[in-house]
Amino acid sequence: MGSLAIRAGVMGIGVVAVMALGSATTASQAPQQQQPPVFRGGTNIVRVDVTVTDHHGEPVPGLTAGDFVLTEDGAPQTIDTCELVRATGEPTDDRSLQIYSASQVATEAARDDVRLFLIFWDEYHIGQFIPATRGREVLTEFVRTAFGPTDLVGIMDQLTTVESIKFTRERLQLVDQIHAMKGRLGVYVPPRSAIEEEHLQNFREIGRLRNEVTTSALASAAAFLGNFREGRKAILFVSQGIPLYGRGTESDRYREIVRMANTNNTAIYTLDPASEVGRRPDSLLALAEETGGRPFVGSNRPELQLPQIVRDSSAYYLLGYRSPAPVDGKFHRIKVRMNKDGYEVRARSGYFAPTVGEMERGRAEAAAAEIPADVERALGELSLSDRSDHLIDQWMGMTRGDQGRTRLTIAWTPKASATAGKDLAVAIQGASPEGTSYFATGRTTSRQLSFDVPAGELVLKMKVLDARDEELETGNRRIVVPAFDDARLAIGSPMILRTRTAREARAITDGAEGQPEARHEFDRSDRLFIRFPVYGGEGITTAARLLNRRGKELGILAVASIMEGVYQIDLPLSASLRDDYVISIDATRGTEAARALVPFRVR
Repeated sequence: MGSLAIRAGVMGIGVVAVMALGSATTASQAPQQQQPPVFRGGTNIVRVDVTVTDHHGEPVPGLTAGDFVLTEDGAPQTIDTCELVRATGEPTDDRSLQIYSASQVATEAARDDVRLFLIFWDEYHIGQFIPATRGREVLTEFVRTAFGPTDLVGIMDQLTTVESIKFTRERLQLVDQIHAMKGRLGVYVPPRSAIEEEHLQNFREIGRLRNEVTTSALASAAAFLGNFREGRKAILFVSQGIPLYGRGTESDRYREIVRMANTNNTAIYTLDPASEVGRRPDSLLALAEETGGRPFVGSNRPELQLPQIVRDSSAYYLLGYRSPAPVDGKFHRIKVRMNKDGYEVRARSGYFAPTVGEMERGRAEAAAAEIPADVERALGELSLSDRSDHLIDQWMGMTRGDQGRTRLTIAWTPKASATAGKDLAVAIQGASPEGTSYFATGRTTSRQLSFDVPAGELVLKMKVLDARDEELETGNRRIVVPAFDDARLAIGSPMILRTRTAREARAITDGAEGQPEARHEFDRSDRLFIRFPVYGGEGITTAARLLNRRGKELGILAVASIMEGVYQIDLPLSASLRDDYVISIDATRGTEAARALVPFRVR
C-alpha cells in the first residue's frame, strides 16, 4: 500500500486518490482489527450457532442440549446453554422498519429477531457474459422473493470497503445494485481504482493480485459482520471459484477467511453463477463446508436452492460451553452431531482462540474505532435522502442576509424513483412559533428560493403539489436560525456545486453562481465545488480535511478564497471509490474555532 500512495502522488491524482487508497487500506486491514466475539468479558464461554433441518430442509424446533453431542479437538464438551433463536423476518413490534443511518443498522442488526445477510459479488472471478447475466437473474429473483420485512441485506464486491456496505430493507434498491454488477473475469481495463492501476504495472501477476484482493475483502466482510452481534450471520459468496497459483500464501489467505468466518459466527454460502450439473469448484465446496454454510454448485437451477439460506437463519440453536483453553491463540476444531438420525446438522468447523495480547489490543482498537458523534450525525443526512417515502430531496442553507437578518436558501429536486411522469411544484411558508408570518410563496416550480428572516426559531412548512395543485406531501420543521455578524466567528452553510463538463467547472472556478445540490450523491465523473462563507472579521484561518465514514482523516483539501469572506474547495471524484465521506471545514481566529461538516456519497 505504501508504494501505491507514492505512485498516486507522482501521477498527480491528488487528494481523491488518497481517499480511494485510504479506504482500501482500511478494508485490507480489517481482519486483524477484529476482537473475536466468542470470549465476552474475559470469560471462556464459546457459543456456536447450529442449524438443524429435516429432509425437507425445514428447521427443527423443540430440541434440547441433550439432543446434541459437541466435541472440541475430539474431546466431548458439556453443553451449558441451548437456546433456540427464531427469526421469521416479520416485525414483532410497531417499530419503524425504515433505515436512516449506520447507527440504526447496528441497533437493528443486534436484535435476535433480525436476520442479517451479505451478498458478495466476486466480479474478478465471474465471466462478463453468460455467467454474469445468469448470476444477476438468480440474485434478482432471490432478493425480490426470499426475504422478510425485517431482514437486513447488503451487497458488496472486492472494491467495496466494509465501512461503505449499505444494509437495507428496500428490495428495489437491492435489485438496482444487482443490475449494476458486472463480471470481469479476464477483463483488466479500464481499471476501477488506483489499486487496479497498480495491478497493470505487474501484468503477469494480475491473477494472483486479484486473488489477494478478493480473499482479503471476503475475510474483512466476515470479520465486519462479527461487530454486529454474536449470533448467526450469513454471506452469499457469488463466484465461479478462486483459482490457485500454487503459492503457500494463498492457502494462508483461504485459512484466514475460514478463521474470520468461524470466529465471528458467519456462515458462508457459495453460489456458482456458471452452475451446471457436474461442475463443482473445490474452493466453493470447501469454503461452505468449513464455515457452516451450504454450496449451491453443480445444479442447473440454483435459484430453487437459495431460499435455504433464509430458512437456515429463521431458526437455529445457539449452544454454549466452557472451553478448556480460552486464550492460547490456537485453532480448536468443533464438531456437532445429533443423538438421533434423520436430521442434517451444520455448524462452523472451529475457532481460533485469541491470546491475552490480542484481547487487549481488540479492546483498545474497538474504543479507537468509535465514530465521532458529529460525523455520525452528518452521515445521517445521507440516510435521510435514501428514504423512498419522500417525493423530493431538499437542502437548506443559511448565510448572512440584508439588514441584520439571516438568508435562508432552500434548494429542492424531485426524486426520480418517486416522481416519474409527475409535474411537481412546492409551496413554502415560514413563521415564528407564535404565528408571525415571515414569508409565503404560493405554488412555485423554482428549484432554489431564498428568504431573509430574523434570527431565532422558525417554523417551516413545505408542501409538494402536483400539476393540479393537489397536495401530495407536507412537511413541517422547526429550525433555529443563527445570527451572522463580525462579533462571532461562524461558518455559513456550505453548498455543493456539481459540474460535469470542463466549461461548467471553469465558470464555477471563476466565481459564477450555481444551483446547490439537494441530494449529496454523485458519480465518479463529477467534479464538486464546495463553497462557503466565513464570518468574524479579520485574522481568520480556514482549513479543510477529507474524512472517511469512520471520521478518520484521508487527506488535506486545498481551500481557495474566491472573494472577501467566501471560500471554495475543488474536489474531482474521478479516482474515488464508492463510499460515504465527510468534508470537515474548520475556521479559527485566535482562540475561537468553528466547524462545518459536509457529507457526500460517491456511487
